[in-house]
Amino acid sequence: MPHSRRTFLQHTSLLAASLPFAGQALGASGAAPAPAAGKTGVLREVLFSPGNITEQKSCYDRYEPLRKSERNPVLTATQPWEKGGLGWGSVIRSRIDGKFKYFYGTDFPGAQEGAVLVDNSMQGKNHCVVCYAESDDGIVWRKPALDLHFKEQHPGNNIILTWTSYYNDASSVIEDLRDPDPGRRYKMLMFHIDTKDRNHTGGCLFVSPDGLRWTFTGTVLPSQDACCLWQDPQTGRYLAFLKDRRGNARSRMIVHSDDFVNWSEPQWLFTPDHGDHDGTNFYNQSAFRMCGRTLGFLNHYDLTSQTTWVELIESSDTLSWTRMPSRPRLLQPGSPGAYDSGGAYVGLAEPILVGNEYRYYYYASADRHDAADVGGNPAQRPSLAFATFPRNRLVGQQTEHDGSFATLPFVCPGGRLHLNLVARGEVRVAIKRHGYGSDFEGFRTEDCIPVTGDGLRIPVGWTAHATLDALKGKYIRLRLSGRNILAYSATFEA
Repeated sequence: MPHSRRTFLQHTSLLAASLPFAGQALGASGAAPAPAAGKTGVLREVLFSPGNITEQKSCYDRYEPLRKSERNPVLTATQPWEKGGLGWGSVIRSRIDGKFKYFYGTDFPGAQEGAVLVDNSMQGKNHCVVCYAESDDGIVWRKPALDLHFKEQHPGNNIILTWTSYYNDASSVIEDLRDPDPGRRYKMLMFHIDTKDRNHTGGCLFVSPDGLRWTFTGTVLPSQDACCLWQDPQTGRYLAFLKDRRGNARSRMIVHSDDFVNWSEPQWLFTPDHGDHDGTNFYNQSAFRMCGRTLGFLNHYDLTSQTTWVELIESSDTLSWTRMPSRPRLLQPGSPGAYDSGGAYVGLAEPILVGNEYRYYYYASADRHDAADVGGNPAQRPSLAFATFPRNRLVGQQTEHDGSFATLPFVCPGGRLHLNLVARGEVRVAIKRHGYGSDFEGFRTEDCIPVTGDGLRIPVGWTAHATLDALKGKYIRLRLSGRNILAYSATFEA
């Protein structure tokens, strides 16, 4: 079946100079794994991302590119109802049963009356559906025979949602354990075009007790295709990242809700700026928490090359977002002919921690963005792939020779300070006052007992102080200094 451009959508290294020891295994120093934020003992975490840094001396922002798995693609289109390939979707790991669950869009021939223009191509010749796959390890997947829809036409299918329409896209799913109503355990945001009822065109919200049987809530968010749903794990707030256009450029908006019923009005998040060119577009994005900071992956689509890549972004409050100063491309298209040679599109869910590394599942396409206009490559339809990065080591600071950096001021929580870093030489930490103030007495650089090694939780102390309890409640800055170090984050523990 020839693919249209919209069906396709369903379906430079910026790494800083590597240190010789940067590739050593995590925990080489013998330190215990770092506990996650919010668990007993953790008072606060501070990520050394660009948005948290105020001064640098012989020090530079450090980014770790995502490493594509050699097993990719881990799931491909194999069924007659997956003619459009495996489109944009979400891979989550259930906190209820531990399974990896993949919700994805696809389509198959099924002409509907009339046609409608979506973006810049005509739709209406296919049934757009949402399917479900699951896995015990995230590597070997199965497509269960659910037969909830189209049983007569496609017996043994794994279709979980169909909506007679001209187009469905970007099925973004979360598992919500905060909602007391078990019938709303799973929530979905999906873009829908409805030519019979224009009020149902936009980002439509659904709920489900099991992730298989879905009910439309009646809420439609003001979005074009390529939208994403996220729930802040700290506050429980729901955020939806939406697509619209600023002029001719695809851009990003945000809305939020505390109850999944009442939503805020949209605000711009990302539009092309003076550092971009006329071909810059932002297609989709996702979000996740790391070491007290909110990070995200932004899809950058370059109209001039017709390719897409993934850029790292950050936020201090989940509502206002910034791109990193160097706009690092952490996940790029593969080489010509590869499963993702045409584009690496963001997955619509958080990275999943497996052991001491995170897996980020993404939507991979062998065709460039508009290749479908000339037929595309039916032998390599969009698929599911994943890339990894070390636990809590995605962004940080890197000194060259004798360097240093300091953080934004924050309220000291007290407790024992631990560092997530890689250092062969000595590293010292000073606790600075805010503004033009000097170091706190007893917490100067020369008072610090130097540390070294490669670990997620390397304890820091000073000659007269093992903890920071004496500074609890005061505004402080951390200042790290050392020769050729990689520092990613700090943790304060009771």
